Amino acid sequence: MQRFVDSLRQRRDDDAARAPATGTSSAPSPKTTLAFDPQTLTKLGQLELITRTVVDGLLSGKHRSAHHGGCSDFAEFRPYARGDDIRQLDWRHYARSDRYYVKQYDDETNVQALLVVDASGSMGFGMSTVTKWRYAQMAAASLAHLLVRQRDGVGLALAGGGGLEFLRPSSRPGRLLRVLELIGGTQPEGDSKLPETVSRLAGRLARRGMVVLFSDCFCDVAKLKQSLELFRFHGHDVVVVQILAPEELTFPFRREAFFQDMELFGRMRVNPNTVRRHYLKEFQAFRDTLRQSMTDVNVDLMTFSTGDDLGETLAFYLRRRAAMKTMGHARARA
Repeated sequence: MQRFVDSLRQRRDDDAARAPATGTSSAPSPKTTLAFDPQTLTKLGQLELITRTVVDGLLSGKHRSAHHGGCSDFAEFRPYARGDDIRQLDWRHYARSDRYYVKQYDDETNVQALLVVDASGSMGFGMSTVTKWRYAQMAAASLAHLLVRQRDGVGLALAGGGGLEFLRPSSRPGRLLRVLELIGGTQPEGDSKLPETVSRLAGRLARRGMVVLFSDCFCDVAKLKQSLELFRFHGHDVVVVQILAPEELTFPFRREAFFQDMELFGRMRVNPNTVRRHYLKEFQAFRDTLRQSMTDVNVDLMTFSTGDDLGETLAFYLRRRAAMKTMGHARARA
C-alpha cells in the first residue's frame, strides 16, 4: 500500500515537472497527511461498494443503471414496437403467445460518489481512542480508494466552521490523490452548519449517484433530515455514517471537572454522578430520533464507534449492503 501511495505522489511530481512555466511563482503547498490505513484496506479485501438504487453512468462498472441496453441482467419483456432491433425479439416467447416481445436488460455502470465529511469542532474529540475526525479521515480515504479501484467517480465535500470545500466527483487520474490531500490538509474547527451545507450540495451533482456523509450528527436532526431528503428527491442513494466516541456512548466520567464545548468554546463545571442518568437518557433519545428520521427519508444509517476496528466494521457494512442488493433483486423478480 505504501508503494501505491508513493506512486501517486511521484505521478503528481512528474506532472508538475512537465507543466510549462507561467512566469509566476507560488509557495509550495504544505505537506499533507494521507489518511490511508493499509491494515483497513487489507481487511476490505475485494469487497465492492454497491449502491442500492438505480444510478446514471457512462462506463461499464458494478452498479445498476437507469438505461436499458443489450447486455447484463435481464429486466423484463415488452411488446415489440416499430423501430426495435429484431435481434432482441424472443422467439420462445413468440412460440408460446403468438406475439412479438422484446427483451430488455439492465445495464451496469459506474457510480458517481460524493463523500461528505463533517469538519466541525466536535469531530476533534477523542480521549481513549483516535479522534472522531481521524476516524472519519481513515474511513473516507478507504472508501475513496475502493471507489477508484472500481473505476467509479469520487468527489469530496468538507463541511466545517471554515466554510465548504467541494471537489466534484470524477474518475480522472489523480483524483484520488487530490481527495487525500484535501482530507489530510484539513483540521476540524468551528460551529456545525451541517444541514445548511448539505442543502447547498444537493444541487451540485449532475447525475444520480451515491452520497456518503461522515459525521457525529450533532446538529438539528429535523433540519438534517430535510437537507438529506433533497438528495433522495433527486434519486441519490444516501448513507449516513455516524461516528461517535466511546465516552459519548457510555459517559464513564467519575470526577467533577470542566467540560469544554468544542464548537462554541464554552466551559461548564459538571459533577458527572449527578447528570449521568439524564445524559444517557437524552443521548439515547437523540439517537432514536436520528434513526427514525433517516428511516423516514429512506437513508441508510450506520453508527461507528472510534473504539471499533475500522477495517472489520467497514467490511461488515459492505457485505451487508451487497446482501441487501441481492435480496432486493430476488424480490423484484419473484
